[in-house]
Amino acid sequence: MPLLGVRVGARPQGFPARAALSAGIVAVAAAWALAGDGPAAGPSAPSRGSTDAAANFLDPMLKAAWQEAGLKPAAPAKDEEFLRRVYLDVLGRIPTVAEARDFLAAKGADKRARLVDHLLEHVDYPKNFATEWTNLLLGRGRQERNVDREALAAWLRKQFSANRPWNDVVYDLVTATGSNKENGAVNYTIAHLETEAVPLTSRTTRLFLGRQLQCVQCHDHPQNDWKQADFWGINAFFRGLKVEEKREADAAGLERVDHVELSDVPTGAFARYDRRNGMMGVAFPKFIDGRKVENPDAALRRVELGKLIVDPAADMLPQAMVNRTWAHFMGKGFVNPIDDIGPHNPAVLEDVFNKLTTEFKESGGDVKQLVRWITSSAAYQASSIRPSTKAKPDDDLFSVMMLRPMSPEQLFDSLLTATAAHRPGSGRDDAKRDAWMRQFLFTFGNDEGDEATSFQGTIPQSLMMMNGELMRDALSGKPGSFLADAIDQAGRSRRPPAAFMVDQLYMAALSRRPTNSEATSAVQHLESYPDALPFLQDLFWALLNSNEFILIH
Repeated sequence: MPLLGVRVGARPQGFPARAALSAGIVAVAAAWALAGDGPAAGPSAPSRGSTDAAANFLDPMLKAAWQEAGLKPAAPAKDEEFLRRVYLDVLGRIPTVAEARDFLAAKGADKRARLVDHLLEHVDYPKNFATEWTNLLLGRGRQERNVDREALAAWLRKQFSANRPWNDVVYDLVTATGSNKENGAVNYTIAHLETEAVPLTSRTTRLFLGRQLQCVQCHDHPQNDWKQADFWGINAFFRGLKVEEKREADAAGLERVDHVELSDVPTGAFARYDRRNGMMGVAFPKFIDGRKVENPDAALRRVELGKLIVDPAADMLPQAMVNRTWAHFMGKGFVNPIDDIGPHNPAVLEDVFNKLTTEFKESGGDVKQLVRWITSSAAYQASSIRPSTKAKPDDDLFSVMMLRPMSPEQLFDSLLTATAAHRPGSGRDDAKRDAWMRQFLFTFGNDEGDEATSFQGTIPQSLMMMNGELMRDALSGKPGSFLADAIDQAGRSRRPPAAFMVDQLYMAALSRRPTNSEATSAVQHLESYPDALPFLQDLFWALLNSNEFILIH
């Protein structure tokens, strides 16, 4: 695709100008020039949803906090903005053209709440949340020896699809036994057993308790009451684990590991650790709040740990899930980092955080209900266009929606959704899709070897977006592709073909219709071309490489 007109390295104060067309070449800001304060104005005649009909118990608390802080909240998000945002957050992808048109044409003050209910029953909801939690539990792209990542992802999809109480899901993850092929939850434990389960201790406390207890692995915490013995007290719960590799012969007669069996046996073992004074410390199973296991030598320790974590009287598990889920939808948590809750790190809007935690706890750990509460709040339904205010972005108390780059999975699946590159008949198959995803994840790594969690706008990432195999194939115009279908459908549309095709491309990439100036400019240039495909390729390429596509806003 042509690269003329691309401004490299610019950092605008909002979205780049929308697809300014000149002689058929699209001038668009480079993909790595991430946005500043917010998007440019939307369609000329936008529709607005009603936040009043969806308001819940959070809104009075949020609005009171904003008023007390002297903050002017952002205007409610337009339907187009809310639609795209909630699809990305709940399903992990942008809406299709048909889905976008259906919602924008819908009537009723409760249309947004109805959309959220619909998305929570969509097959892509459990898939999206399972992908996110697989990454959290195992690491993105990480493949430890004998770990069946697909089995864990499949197990998680079942949990989110059935909307099992979060307490039950976590208990099963912490205590899982048996074959890691048949019981996918087993893979979480066996993935982190190296160095006497130190990684498992750290990840368990961060994900399920929201506490960075690894900070006291080597010394007492300087800002709160956590002691070195607290980390190793949790670590002692992971003694008594038995891991067995089960082998079988393959088609060539060679033995290979078929699966791993995980079991627990009672043990009197304790954790040893080096104290800062040079002495050796020992720790028996003890929970972070001081609770101990009666007769630990006879107990199955992970079972006891699971009971302590999901204790209905305790707050750490619901706190951790509420903070992490709020951050998923809002871009940041009440407490940041999201897994560092504690007296040393006070929450923003502590009353709102505590109320949402209490309600989630009393709901029995209903994740879907938690999603409904968050997405119906005035904070989530606010626009990402920052009002004129003296408040700094870190001080806005969620009165404006934070701009966020997509995760690699969101970006990949959104490209597939926009371009129909995954549709049967388009020449794509699962093996090639997996290869594309591996390339995406490799490209999204950083110099330290850690994998990024979002599109950060590095040059390799941007070049892959602009000229990668997925983009080339998506814009080829082959039969079955989105562009080929748009041209074919234009001939049967009641609207002028040029206007129809331009409208389709904007809806596919940005989930909105073009503004009057965008439509006029694009149609004029399109009508001057004897062949529509080259122009549509340029326009679609520009839209897919724009900040408005890459960012969640």
